[in-house]
Amino acid sequence: MKSVAVDPSGQALPRTSPSAATGALRRHATTFWLGALFFCARHAPWFAKAVRPVFVRLTTAASKHIQRVAALNARRIYRPQLSDLECLRFARRVTGNFYDFVADVGLALRWTPERMLQQVQSIDGHEKYVAARALKRGAIVVTAHMGSFEVGLAALRNMEPRVHVVFRRDAGDRFDEIRQVLRQRLGVIEAPVEDGWGLWMRLRDCLMADDVVVIQGDRVLPGQKGQRVPFLGNHMILPTGPVKLAAASGAPIIPVFSVRQHDGKMKLIVEDAIDVQSPGEDPMLRLAKVLEKHVAANAEQWLVLQPAFCEDTEPPRGNA
Repeated sequence: MKSVAVDPSGQALPRTSPSAATGALRRHATTFWLGALFFCARHAPWFAKAVRPVFVRLTTAASKHIQRVAALNARRIYRPQLSDLECLRFARRVTGNFYDFVADVGLALRWTPERMLQQVQSIDGHEKYVAARALKRGAIVVTAHMGSFEVGLAALRNMEPRVHVVFRRDAGDRFDEIRQVLRQRLGVIEAPVEDGWGLWMRLRDCLMADDVVVIQGDRVLPGQKGQRVPFLGNHMILPTGPVKLAAASGAPIIPVFSVRQHDGKMKLIVEDAIDVQSPGEDPMLRLAKVLEKHVAANAEQWLVLQPAFCEDTEPPRGNA
């Protein structure tokens, strides 16, 4: 398979473009509501919980973007014949899970690391993690945008002295600023992708010193490289960074997923480690199969608010 450079943000639109104006308005509105939700979750969590049903329904009804994207993704995940009403219900549930995710981040600002750890209901497959770490070759923990990332980090830091998190800085973004505070409180080491090639060299050395690196494996960040892979009967572009870093360092890839339970707590699920140096199936395909398993099982918790599948983002291919 051929690796391709991907920039999900695309080229900048002219200032006079209606799409650019709409995008700017959407970003300002998102910033405002995220700020309001963070404030409520931190200072009046009872209020954030009380207004959740109204907020979710109104937001979904008012946002044609959320409705369109949810319909595209739902019909790829479930079946193309999904009705408009079923897609709308799916959109509401995705919006609700996004609301819960943001509210959790706001609440976490009030919590100690020990209190965050109490949000872990259980860890399925913990023995798989222990076995992979017994190799003393470091570990690349690959996860997806679902559940509570910060709660998962708290659990990981409870077991590991040095954890590096790969992320992209977003200057001036309130959400990014708050998560930076939480990472500092947890003692997590930031690894911004903007640092380029030097970052990956540093992470390789850290893995060879038996550290742990955490990477979101279901979305390509601007500036990262990705690979087109089969996914739920369609195709997605997944970042190649985890596999390349594993090949360079000798570290195993450990897929770990955070899934929200009915009581709001998290179940952490650890899958079998992937050794990219072992013979067999392409490790990118093995990783894609693990990711699609959890997306299929928890589609409404998959926090993706843009078209996720190549079939909805690429020009139609000819028959030639």
